[in-house]
Amino acid sequence: MNRKPLTLAIASAVISSGTFVTTVYAQDSTADHNKNVTALRGDNFAIEEVVVTARKREETLDTVPVAIDVLGSQAIREKGISALDDVARYTPGLDFETGLLPNDTRISLRGFSSTRGRSNVAILVDGVDISSESMTSAGSGTGPNLDLMDLERVEVVKGPQSALYGRSAFSGAVNYVTKRPRDTAETTISADANDQGFAKLQVATDLPMVPGVLAGSVNLAKTEFDGYYTNPNTGGDLGGTESEGIATALYWTPTESFSAYWRGEYSEESYSPRPIVERESLVNTGSAPGDFALLGSAGDNTVIVPVPGTGTTAADCASAMPYGYLIGMPAACAPIFTGNMGNASANEIDLSADPLTGEDFAGTQIRSVRSTLELAWNTESFDFVSLTGINYNDSRVQEDFDRTNYTVQSLGPGTGAFIPHPFDPTYFPGYPGEYTQYGVNANSDTSFDTEQFSQEFRVSGGGDTFDWQVSALYWTETLDTVMNQKWWLREGVDKEFWDAYMDSFFGGLGLVNHRTGPVDLPIPMSRETDHKSVAFAFNYNITDSVRATLEGRYLEENIDYRSVPLSTQFNGLMGVPYYDPMTFIPGEPPVQTYARTDNAFVPRASVDWQVNDTNMVYVSLADGFKPGGMTTTDGNGDISVGEYDPEELTVYEVGYKGSALDNRLQLTAAAYLYDYTDQQVSYFVADVNTGAQNAAVTNVGESSLKGIELGAVYRPSTNWTFTASYTGAKSRFDDFRVADGGDPGTLDKLWTGTVDGDYSGNQFINSPEASALASIRYDGEFASGSSYFTELLGNYESKRFLDRGNKAYLPAYTLVDFQGGISWEDLDLVLYVNNLLDDDKVKAGITNVGYGHLPSGGFTPQVVDLILPNPRTVGLRASYSF
Repeated sequence: MNRKPLTLAIASAVISSGTFVTTVYAQDSTADHNKNVTALRGDNFAIEEVVVTARKREETLDTVPVAIDVLGSQAIREKGISALDDVARYTPGLDFETGLLPNDTRISLRGFSSTRGRSNVAILVDGVDISSESMTSAGSGTGPNLDLMDLERVEVVKGPQSALYGRSAFSGAVNYVTKRPRDTAETTISADANDQGFAKLQVATDLPMVPGVLAGSVNLAKTEFDGYYTNPNTGGDLGGTESEGIATALYWTPTESFSAYWRGEYSEESYSPRPIVERESLVNTGSAPGDFALLGSAGDNTVIVPVPGTGTTAADCASAMPYGYLIGMPAACAPIFTGNMGNASANEIDLSADPLTGEDFAGTQIRSVRSTLELAWNTESFDFVSLTGINYNDSRVQEDFDRTNYTVQSLGPGTGAFIPHPFDPTYFPGYPGEYTQYGVNANSDTSFDTEQFSQEFRVSGGGDTFDWQVSALYWTETLDTVMNQKWWLREGVDKEFWDAYMDSFFGGLGLVNHRTGPVDLPIPMSRETDHKSVAFAFNYNITDSVRATLEGRYLEENIDYRSVPLSTQFNGLMGVPYYDPMTFIPGEPPVQTYARTDNAFVPRASVDWQVNDTNMVYVSLADGFKPGGMTTTDGNGDISVGEYDPEELTVYEVGYKGSALDNRLQLTAAAYLYDYTDQQVSYFVADVNTGAQNAAVTNVGESSLKGIELGAVYRPSTNWTFTASYTGAKSRFDDFRVADGGDPGTLDKLWTGTVDGDYSGNQFINSPEASALASIRYDGEFASGSSYFTELLGNYESKRFLDRGNKAYLPAYTLVDFQGGISWEDLDLVLYVNNLLDDDKVKAGITNVGYGHLPSGGFTPQVVDLILPNPRTVGLRASYSF
């Protein structure tokens, strides 16, 4: 059968704004491909143009006045790209990380990271926005890292694209373009397996039904993987995956002027708990000699610093016990993490078993259904497109929320030394040592039911000097969440003492009954989002070489929240029944509601100048807008407080795209300034009932990011291709005082060293100042006609801070991958070695607060959660077509 051989269609390695890009070929037959090879590998061995649809029209990549990166079908096959973490691996400037829970997915472009609120980067499938936002943790929910089985290419569009995509493309977008059924019958069986036990099988079939009129396709995929790590406390697998799915499509072209493309997909995925190491700033063991209260000791990678506002100095903390002030010591000192946190290892894993089963928690289960329908009419006067999308996503996350498994130091009931009351010595003559021995076990058991519907109508037209496009978009989402986190006392804690102590704050009425095992406390929460917008885009050729583009979108977004004001800590852990805050009469909690409407106009304007046949420069100005909302990530269902406002972004950019040496050398460059207002960020507040710290959201004053992107592709001969790209970005909080938007928590004071939590001048979390990608590739051909390639690719990223105080960080790293393949007419084989140098630095992590050891129950110490990296893997990808 005719088929495009995998390795003859070698990467033309086009660079757009500093990112590796693979040529996208329009057709897939061997005859057509050989023509491309002649053009690419002939006497001039030039780099072929790439056609993209990122601006909802077909354009060549080197003439689009936007920074766009493309991963084409060849790179997808060779590198096994199917999900966003794969895309990020081969796209400098694009980062994809997972935070506290698997649905805490965080996407950033150009170092422009997000810690709260909706994701800054939109995720689209065939132009349909499937982005969402988790309700119980930061991040984008379980949808962004979808595993697609029929990708044609991936387009990464940088800079604000709200005018173009409508809703969540605040600082850019990732658009997955799926394969349309072909009019040639063909079946391809693909397999991928590595030495760590990963196995994936795919079957793709194109089915021509009515020649030249109707074609269909079916794609099946199944993946099994036990994971790279084992939980030493259970022997269970960590980081494992089991998934299966099917995608079907129909492509109907009854006339030259009309086409219909329908695609449907169903998938089920199961993920075991992730390999997380939790490092605690306050360790339960190792109390200093003379510490009769057994406060514990400062953990590794920490320094003990004074709590601002207490009068304590750094000299006072040189010999002070951490948190000694909680038991009446004069110096108010606490440990915080600082320095390199990238050296975690598997022997630090200490995840608990599910007490109900004695085995690992179930992990994450996801079920997804997606469907899109594109109807297109082309007339002599205008083109019309209707794009409809439906997306259902049901998921459940069950993990060890405290990520530790130890027993607190118990002095035994009544055996501890008496400790003076830290705040009011006359209240009690003293507390027993159990006052310092408080900690909890916690598990996350949260379910999410997401329903999305999208409808866009688009009309476009124009002539030689002017073209236009107008569109209308309606997008709606219903997200129903049940947060059922279970918290209970850690083994070794004196329940009798703590029941009495905590109950003393409630008048001694016997209301407190600490849980000693997991007890359900389902907290239902929901959010409904309705987005309506209209948009326009005009391109006008001022001269033969100068073009002006003006885009704009007026949007209105309504968000409605519903929740029940129960607290995981207060009503769950402490067992206090709900009572009316006004009458103090116990009863059923009411349903709270909160609604807001945000309106905005987001423009984008650019001018590009085709200096000559091979060089183009452009300048652009674009706005981004992200709606406000209500804090729902603070461990309770109370939505009477926690409102935050919209954030706005303005980006100034200048760029260059050019070629030389008869298009054997391609160069790109872009410089940009992001002016960020009212950024939505998290800060820590104390629970009014328990004193524990939880994350809330506030708006900061002003932030900025300055960056540059450089890229080059050089093809010196018919066999060699060299690729290099670089992204540099400096992000800063220009004006960020927590006190301007709320009461700073203890951690905010410790990180900043100020009473008002002033982060001004600090760098964004998870924002590398430099990232780079380089590859060397050689393509050849045997005398028999079969072809081969080898490629060595390196990916570098500089250090990233884990906290806003810029104290602890993950170190710089370089990942080196090798791939080599050989192709016959119907069979392709690719040998790969990922992480060739076996770099074991931690590459993803998040700072948080821990609940395992809470001295006096009055403060929640800092912890850092580190996700262990993937080791070196050796694998083989094979595909056979017939």
